[in-house]
This record gives sequence, structure tokens and C-alpha cells, in this order.
Amino acid sequence: LETAGADRVLTTDLHAPQTQGFFRIPADQLIAAPMICEYLRQNRNLEDYVLVAGDAGEAKELGAYANRLNLPMAIVDKRRYGNDEKPKAVNLIGDVTGKTALIIDDEIASGGTMVEAANFLLQRGAKRVEACAVHPILSGQAPERIEASPIESLIVTDTVPVSEEKRIDKLEILSVAPMFAQAIEAIHSGQSVSRLFR
Repeated sequence: LETAGADRVLTTDLHAPQTQGFFRIPADQLIAAPMICEYLRQNRNLEDYVLVAGDAGEAKELGAYANRLNLPMAIVDKRRYGNDEKPKAVNLIGDVTGKTALIIDDEIASGGTMVEAANFLLQRGAKRVEACAVHPILSGQAPERIEASPIESLIVTDTVPVSEEKRIDKLEILSVAPMFAQAIEAIHSGQSVSRLFR
């Protein structure tokens, strides 16, 4: 990117946050959580919701959503046996009984983790399951897998273009354009980019 002439990088929700430190030029990482939380507040009655991390690695990021929405959290204890895309949920930390479980993740690629978590949460007493992911990679059979799963809706952003063939009925796509526009304006006018996270 630097060789191509970039003198600043603006990104969002890096899968590995330490990637931001690899740049020698200024690099800002935007966070989609405030935008997604606002959408949830406006479009859902969150009274009986519990936020769920599909695995322990997502638990820290889940805290940003739980704090903003003032909702309880649960974590699916997931294990991978072998080098494949077949995770196995083995335990649940937290209570989802009689609740709407909202699985939060930074990205959805094959959909294996999310579908496994959804089935597991229903077995553990959740009455409904919805899901949310910042980056909709949706590789391979992911759209079909999500469509056939008990996940009732999947909220994503448009950080990755979602082609028409991947736009299943359960998909709700939020635009990150306003967030990036505000950040670009803040950079060019010398204002704080971090104020966008509040």
C-alpha cells in the first residue's frame, strides 16, 4: 500500500488488531460496534436478548457490545478436532434459557462456527437465535448453510461486497459508508477519529 502511494490507512475491525502496528504510516482502525448497536436498538426489542460469543476468542470483542447495549453475555466453548472447518461446541458459559441468543462475531467465512453455535444454543434452552458479523466473507456454501440453519437473521456490514447470489432472505446489510465518511472528514479537518467510537 505504501509503495502504491498511500500515506494513511483507514480500516475497520481487523481480525488481528495487531496488524495495525505493521504500518509505518498512520493507520486508523474504525470499530463497527457503535453502528451495529444503534441499529439493534432501533430495530429490535432487546428485552430478552443475551449476547453470545461463538468461541472464547470473540469474548473480549463481545464486551464492547454488551457494555453499549447493557445486555448479559454468554460464551460457547468450542473446540476444533483436526485441521478442518468443523468446530464442535462442548460447553456454554452463561445462561440462554428462554432468551433470544444473538451471536456476535467479527467475520463469517464458512458459517460453520455460527451454525454449530446456533444449534448448541437451542439445545441449551435458547428460544430463538439471531447472528451478527462485521465482515460477510460468506465463502463456499456459507449462504446455503445459513439459510438452512435455525439462525433467524444475520446482520452484516458491507465492508465486503455481498454479491446477489449470496443475498439470502435472512441477511440484513448495514452500510459502513457514513462511518468512513465521518472518519475521513475528521482526518482532513484535524479532529479526533476516536470520538467516532463513543
